[in-house]
Amino acid sequence: MPLNLSNSAALGRTYAAARMMAGLDQATLADRAGISAGTVSNVERGRDSKADTLKAIRRALSQEGVLIAFSRNNGLASVSIAFASDDEEDD
Repeated sequence: MPLNLSNSAALGRTYAAARMMAGLDQATLADRAGISAGTVSNVERGRDSKADTLKAIRRALSQEGVLIAFSRNNGLASVSIAFASDDEEDD
């Protein structure tokens, strides 16, 4: 059963989940994205969805191996973690 959230609230929760999966606090993510911690907080509360802001956050998260994807077809968002396979850890 889908959550009863507005699109902006759902977007915010997606970004908050991604940040937590990356193991970052808001201040660290903000620093890596080149924005303020207040802006990260606003995004996570669904109060800021400027394209440039979201792109900067996604770029910073991807450098940590966390990816956010959205489907225009069904409105679903996904957050995934890229990690080294067992073979790559030995290098």
